[in-house]
Amino acid sequence: MDFIFDRNKTAVIFKEKEYTYRDLIEKAKLYGSKLTIDKGDFVVIFSENRPEFMAGILGIWEKKGVSVNIDSSYDPEQVAYVLRDCNPKYMFVSEKNYKRAQEGKALANSSVILLKFEDILMDEDFKIDEYTIKAPEKDEVAVMLYTSGTTGNPKGVMLTFDNLMCNIEAIKNIDLITESDRLLALLPFYHVLPLTTTILMPLYFGCLVVILDELSSEAIKYNLKKYEITVLIGVPRVWEMFHKGIMGKINSNGMAKKLFTLCEKLKIKGLNKIVFKKVQEGFGGHIRIFVSGGAKLDETILNDFTTLGFTVMEGYGLTETAPIIAFNRPDNICPGTVGEPIPGISVKIADDGEILVKGRNVMKGYYNLPEATESAIDEKGWFHTGDLGQMEGPALKIIGRKKEMIVLSNGKNINPVDIENEILQGTDLIEELAVTDYDNHLVAIVYPKFDLIEERGISNIKEALKWEIIDKYNVTAPKYRKILDIKIVKEELPKTKLGKLRRFMLKDLLDGETLGKDSMEKPKENENIEPIKEPKSEEYIRVKEYIKKSHDVEVYPSAHIELDLGLDSLDIVELISFVESTFGVEIHEEDFAKIKTVDQLCNFIKDHGGDYNGQEINWKKIFDEDIDYKMPGKPWAGKIVRGILAPIFKYYFGLSKKGLNNLEKGPVIYAGNHQSFLDAFGFSQLLSSKMLDDTYYLAVATHFESKTRAYFAEHGNILLIDINKNLKETLQICAKVLKSGKNLVIFPEGARTRDGELQEFKKAFAILSKELNIPVVPFGIKGAYELMPFGQSMPKKGKITMEVFEKISPENLTVEEIVDKTRNEILDWLNK
Repeated sequence: MDFIFDRNKTAVIFKEKEYTYRDLIEKAKLYGSKLTIDKGDFVVIFSENRPEFMAGILGIWEKKGVSVNIDSSYDPEQVAYVLRDCNPKYMFVSEKNYKRAQEGKALANSSVILLKFEDILMDEDFKIDEYTIKAPEKDEVAVMLYTSGTTGNPKGVMLTFDNLMCNIEAIKNIDLITESDRLLALLPFYHVLPLTTTILMPLYFGCLVVILDELSSEAIKYNLKKYEITVLIGVPRVWEMFHKGIMGKINSNGMAKKLFTLCEKLKIKGLNKIVFKKVQEGFGGHIRIFVSGGAKLDETILNDFTTLGFTVMEGYGLTETAPIIAFNRPDNICPGTVGEPIPGISVKIADDGEILVKGRNVMKGYYNLPEATESAIDEKGWFHTGDLGQMEGPALKIIGRKKEMIVLSNGKNINPVDIENEILQGTDLIEELAVTDYDNHLVAIVYPKFDLIEERGISNIKEALKWEIIDKYNVTAPKYRKILDIKIVKEELPKTKLGKLRRFMLKDLLDGETLGKDSMEKPKENENIEPIKEPKSEEYIRVKEYIKKSHDVEVYPSAHIELDLGLDSLDIVELISFVESTFGVEIHEEDFAKIKTVDQLCNFIKDHGGDYNGQEINWKKIFDEDIDYKMPGKPWAGKIVRGILAPIFKYYFGLSKKGLNNLEKGPVIYAGNHQSFLDAFGFSQLLSSKMLDDTYYLAVATHFESKTRAYFAEHGNILLIDINKNLKETLQICAKVLKSGKNLVIFPEGARTRDGELQEFKKAFAILSKELNIPVVPFGIKGAYELMPFGQSMPKKGKITMEVFEKISPENLTVEEIVDKTRNEILDWLNK
């Protein structure tokens, strides 16, 4: 059969140059004439997207060869792998890739003949008898593609011409794409989705294909408009890019946001197109359908584009199925599913939930890998996709990748994608997120939006992500699905070219690292690396010396102060104080949020005229600074609340008060474990009226934003602070309270326990104690966690015990010793 013929029209546009079907056939015949091959011989195409790539495939078919399309970004070692594996006779290559092709050929010791597209020119004497390209025979291998894969080495997937036609005919049968359509090709041709949907299918139908030269939203929109594109085929990353920009503008405009919400509820497609006409015009104004494949599309994105008046069709398939297994039809889109299977194939769900496929679209096998082929295609012809799914009526729903399911030691199965999506829906601070298991517990690997973090003045990235994002998820998650650790990375997570996460590589980000410190990858032992060139400036020498001595870490110029060196918010306050004391340069915490690395800090010191004077950190000087902070008024509201709660604590919670003789008049720092929302209210039950007047509590300002709560704080001896943005000011407020002879109640864990266990203590209270020579009085709380754990809105009836211990004098103790002594006192009591 004729696969393509001269249609007397434009077939391809690239860099604004038009190529007719006749031109494309001429190129294909020319390229075929350069090949001396036997039927079934392999010919590699190693090139970026261009018309020559398309002609190369057709030219190989013309000579009855097999087109082996490989990743245009392959390095020489990867090229060599392919050459060794399939031993091709020829390789079509672009100028851009020629050097890598030569190096790969040398590494493989291959005899492959390199044919550079730019050097193959049409001779005047070249004769063409017939302006058609014949299709390969039905059961012959037509193309071979190497799976980039989310695991292991690439495998050569052999696809027959009938495999490909099964997909093409499924589209033709419902006239989804017709000769009048114009498609924009933006995905790399070496991948099966664009190979089938933006090369073979449109050429077979007689469509126009516009090849994108630059992958950017501006370039895409320019070509969509100029060439009146009707069909756009992309992967989730493309739709995410557009969605982010569009919804950002809509959500920032009150009227647009209301219209969007209204259209979302009404679900009238024609109305949506009119209301969001500008958005439609932004995509050229001629789009009929968006097609998404390659990976699962977020359902929110699909629904939002539908609300904007677009038809978004999501499909599902694999390289091994050429690629389509199922897709949503325009007149029957089932959100959350990938639609109905295509005609000519069978789909069933195995007992373990795996999706099995049989039919015309299933590959011939993996080249030179009979065992892998037998493992993938069973004796009854069912191809095992490796994906888990379920049928919802006639439609197929994808649950997850079988190999990516996390099986914990307790036998629980977890789909990490579900957790990732749930977390991402609650924040805009995370660019990428992966959840994996490590030492039998779940760990979140986070690539944050650093620009947004800087814009919002967040100085402690880990604390912000851990407590404001991950912890919010953990509150409602079952125990076995809770995230118990977090690792922050500075670069994108490892993915395939189409954006699928390569989960098998995630453990490499964690192995050999101490979780919780967020240290970045370090060179492996004996790895050949160039020595780091360190500055010889006074600023760098002194800063490095200070950090290395105080934190026992290796310091280098590009080290991220928080992520690489592990400095927390208090460490950063100390570092700022060191800079101010040692160089006389003042740095505000909001300014420090913009300083990420050691060399950036040193440049800041240098730019602001800092001279080394050798002075040490002076906490007393910091605590003596005058700050503009209005102290709360008389705590009459706090006394009223205490009176109301007194019978509840006595009869409902059975509060047992012990060690009251250890309560001090002050100034004193009361430091206790934090079990529940009840803790501060319970501690106030231990105090006399006079002591209540003189005792202050710290609270996060965001919890008291309403007028009622702010009023209660003003008259309840509650000090409102923002510890993530200005810890230095927080410490100065605490010092002001203590120096005025008052008491301060602090929970050094920094947050309520999430599992009932005593957490590590932060050392801020010990610094205050040591520098101001004020004793610490530890107190312990038992039972409150069981009655009202974090996330529970109402407490249960039960028994709470609170005990006050003897004071700890800071004299002759270091800050670390004060921390340890306080925590151990409480821990020993809890363990009794």
